[in-house]
Amino acid sequence: MHQTKLKIERWKTISWLFNAGTLYYIFFSISTTAQIVPDTTLTNNSRVTNQGSTNIINGGTRAGTNLFHSFKDFSVSNGNTAFFNNAGDVQNIISRVTGKSVSNINGLIRANGTANLFLLNPNGIIFGSNAQLNIGGSFVATTANSIKFADGKQFFAQPNHQEALLTISAPTGLAFRDNSTGTIQILGGGHQITPNAGLSPTIVNNNSTGLLVQPGKTLALIGSNVNVEGGIITTPGGQSELGSVGSGFVDLKSNNQGWTFDYEGVRKFEDIQLSKQALINASGTGAGTIQVHGNNVYLTDGSTMLIQNLGETSSGNININASRSLVLEGTSPDGNVSSSILTETVNTGKGGDLKVFTQRLTLQDGARVGAGTYSNASGGNVTINASDSVQLLENRLANPFRRGDTISLISAATFASGQAGSVQMSTDQLRITDGGTVASSSFGTGNGNNVIVNADSIEITGIKPGRSAPSTIAATAFNAGNAGSLTINTSQLRLKNGGVVNSVAFATGNAGSINIYAENFIEVSGKANSFQPSFISSSVNVANETVRKIFGLPLIPTGSAGNITIDTPFLNVNQGGLISVANEGLGDAGRLEIKSNTINITNNGGVTATTTVGQGGDINITSNNIFLRNGIISTTAGQQDTDGDGGNININTNILVLAENSSITANAFKGRGGNILINARGLFFSPNSQITASSQFGLNGDVQINGFYVDPNGIESVPFGLAETPKVASVCQGQSDVARSEFVMTGVDRLPLAPNDVPPIKPTWQDNFVSGQVNNNSEEATVQTNQATQIVEAQGWVQDSYGNVTLTAEANSATPYAVSSASLCSEENVLKNTLTTHAQQ
Repeated sequence: MHQTKLKIERWKTISWLFNAGTLYYIFFSISTTAQIVPDTTLTNNSRVTNQGSTNIINGGTRAGTNLFHSFKDFSVSNGNTAFFNNAGDVQNIISRVTGKSVSNINGLIRANGTANLFLLNPNGIIFGSNAQLNIGGSFVATTANSIKFADGKQFFAQPNHQEALLTISAPTGLAFRDNSTGTIQILGGGHQITPNAGLSPTIVNNNSTGLLVQPGKTLALIGSNVNVEGGIITTPGGQSELGSVGSGFVDLKSNNQGWTFDYEGVRKFEDIQLSKQALINASGTGAGTIQVHGNNVYLTDGSTMLIQNLGETSSGNININASRSLVLEGTSPDGNVSSSILTETVNTGKGGDLKVFTQRLTLQDGARVGAGTYSNASGGNVTINASDSVQLLENRLANPFRRGDTISLISAATFASGQAGSVQMSTDQLRITDGGTVASSSFGTGNGNNVIVNADSIEITGIKPGRSAPSTIAATAFNAGNAGSLTINTSQLRLKNGGVVNSVAFATGNAGSINIYAENFIEVSGKANSFQPSFISSSVNVANETVRKIFGLPLIPTGSAGNITIDTPFLNVNQGGLISVANEGLGDAGRLEIKSNTINITNNGGVTATTTVGQGGDINITSNNIFLRNGIISTTAGQQDTDGDGGNININTNILVLAENSSITANAFKGRGGNILINARGLFFSPNSQITASSQFGLNGDVQINGFYVDPNGIESVPFGLAETPKVASVCQGQSDVARSEFVMTGVDRLPLAPNDVPPIKPTWQDNFVSGQVNNNSEEATVQTNQATQIVEAQGWVQDSYGNVTLTAEANSATPYAVSSASLCSEENVLKNTLTTHAQQ
């Protein structure tokens, strides 16, 4: 009896445990499969019925054309559907989640008609890789705390008001409380963009479209953080909106295509990240637009934003507003696709503009920010405003067997007959390394456009080892289209170890002009290897065989080079650096003009205007002080024994120094040598330097030198360089008019080549300036003088406290720039021992 009772009690215990487990299983099963649970906060509450895998949502509270739904939980699992069974005349379905759970959407969301759908859940929203939309209107998913309406009423996610506050007004904004934390995530397997060589439009091959709205509609994801991890967002010809808001208010305005958003009321932004080949795609036949607003915005792992205009009307734009930084880095796993932001046009509609507003912009690993046209329509413009810095850095991850030469790039380009867009950049610091490029380019018959860079400091450095592309700011033309102009406004510009600023043409198109204004200095220095110097150039170049095959270029180009204008207080061209206008084809070189207080050209540095066949370009230099040490200034033409005439060289300076095998040449081969005109208050000339204007088989040019020549014999060393730019004025206070004398040297076709090779004349002073022509036929010049004061040949120079430079009869080797003593300033000694320069800075 006792054993039977124990068995009965044991059976009851087992039965209770079994039933409890069953109830737990049933409860758990309901909580995970019946994931759309209405609450009871509305006058007419939402009702959910299940038909197989479809959750049909009826009820809700109607207010005019608005339909309000409220749920304790709202999630849709894989293979399931949430169907909002709204009336056809409903314009806005506004739904909220009042519970504490994140909404997990991995199935389908449907709605009737053309209604817009709002999903509000401050806890967060996750869209899985199988999430899809099938609605006729726009879709707004947000982690805001409330939705505001035109009449001032709000629909709160945590209701402290009843349904009496529901309104017939249109939604006008999203309100985020301080320290909002809800995250929106979009998961997926990433895009399948086909790599191309840059000559054809981007090709998107997706097995799934991810989150998709109808053409022309808006898909907005506005949360406290937004992460797109391999997700795909598609708005054909419509608007993709990503916003990450920590606190504040986002304005909404309706339009024919959906909604526009304004973030002026936001007090704090949070971060947005696109990773694992995520794609935001607004391509279509209409005016597609992508807008991104956040604190730090990251595109990594080959993630892409794309608008491809397939229609006949103008495209919308890509606008990136990152209050702190925008970073593009990383590639697809195979290294073929870099992170990119692109607008393209392939039909007659204008391409979209691309605008970036941030503090810091960084591109690495071949990242691209660009606008291109592949039709007869104009391409979009690229505008970069980065208050702190822009950096284009090395490619660490490229596939060496496929796209190993991919570079970090900011560009506007044309590949057909349409004109390329412009590139405009404003920043405090611009740094380009390892092949990074900022450019507007023409690869077709359409013209390139202008590149304008405004920066406090610019540094362009080097070539990545094993690759041929230099770090560059450029305007290029690879076909019949002309290159645009290039303008740089900066305080300081440094080109080092192969850094380049150039406008270049390779075919029948012309190179553009270059204008550089540097408030402090320009340095062009060094080589990346034995053949790639740092340079500033407007040129027409012969491309190598590989490049000719890729772009179908002619063997010999026929375009013309552009002009270069440089204006800076200090210009330093050294260690192989080069400033050049050149033409390697059949055309002419351009004109090169330099205005600078002090110019140093040293260690194989050069300023040149050369041609292979055509006319040499002209070089005009205006400077207080010019120092050449193993440097060249050249306008040599016709380097392949052709008829091109040498260009002209005009130099106006106070002090001109040629030392250590330096040269100034305007030579030709079969054509006429160019003319050289030098106006120099003082000319220091070493025995192994030369000034020539000759022609190997034609007529020699003229060399005219107006100034005071200093015989190098007896001078211990030729002065070179200035620690500070001298201020040249009258050497004697209150007596500047006393020393207004000039020295003229004429009668030979060159300057002395050795200490004993002195011009066969007796140099004399004259009060009235007389210029002399130097040519091969003259023998001896007659020089007039109004006084017989004996002149002692200058052997050095000094500088007084006012910065005045004075040539002296006695060199002071210990202090070559010493202040002039008072004894030198008497009226008698001024004419006897000194030549004073009077040109003011």
